[in-house]
Amino acid sequence: MLDTILPAVFIGLLVCFLLFFVVTLIKTLRQRRVLKYTDPMRAMDIIGRVRQLKIRGQEEEAVFLVQNELAMPADEARSWVKSI
Repeated sequence: MLDTILPAVFIGLLVCFLLFFVVTLIKTLRQRRVLKYTDPMRAMDIIGRVRQLKIRGQEEEAVFLVQNELAMPADEARSWVKSI
């Protein structure tokens, strides 16, 4: 019985780790899209302010912030805010 459960547990953990890695990689790549609009220090500041607005439930205000600060198109700004 242990011979069948142990490999299944390891395979399950491996799949969970791979999914976590892929999701983290995708989030990181989407956040870096903002770097083509500004420098890294300002990008980190904007990311922090967007996170604060999202926590407060003000996602539309976060989209307007990104549009105004970075002159990013509306659909791209909305997508970027959702990825944070």
